[in-house]
Amino acid sequence: MKNNVLCLIFGALIFSACNQKEMKVSRSDFSVVTEMNDFSPGYIDKDKNGEIELNRSNFIGNTHWVLSVNRDLTLADISQSLQKLTSKKHAKGGMHDDLKDIYFVYSDTVHKQNAYVKLPFKTIALTEPPVYELGEGVMSLLIKSVDDINDASNENVKTVLTTLDKNMKVETFVNVLIQLEKQKVTDKLNEEVYIY
Repeated sequence: MKNNVLCLIFGALIFSACNQKEMKVSRSDFSVVTEMNDFSPGYIDKDKNGEIELNRSNFIGNTHWVLSVNRDLTLADISQSLQKLTSKKHAKGGMHDDLKDIYFVYSDTVHKQNAYVKLPFKTIALTEPPVYELGEGVMSLLIKSVDDINDASNENVKTVLTTLDKNMKVETFVNVLIQLEKQKVTDKLNEEVYIY
């Protein structure tokens, strides 16, 4: 009887361990931020029915929100979730402005550590961007891959209007954010981004 109970408990533990899903986060060879304090974790992935699931129940106001996102999803998959998060995080007119940011966690495979990169956009539009007449020092940038960022580091460019390809994988997107940080372009980015 005692052995049966132990076998039952052991079997239940193995079954529950097998049902846990492993999150496949993005990978890079560079760490932007290696330590994170004062944060709340959340994740975006597909549920068992294949629907996008945003778990933000652990988010606390005025902390950094750190997202674990399945690297195989596309921006089209997660864009509505990102839009909800940015509008909640950066809403104006409340009693207290939230001064913290949203970050993506990823794996630095060279240094074998988790690292974090900030989402530099405060507003996300899910429509085709309007056609702008660009003034001096302003450039429009359509990003489909990391290679599309090269011209943005030009010192004559003061403002970058950004559109992201909705078919881009999350892992590519995280590496785009890392490259923007490496080239010191994030300060030039318009706070609104179009995902189209």
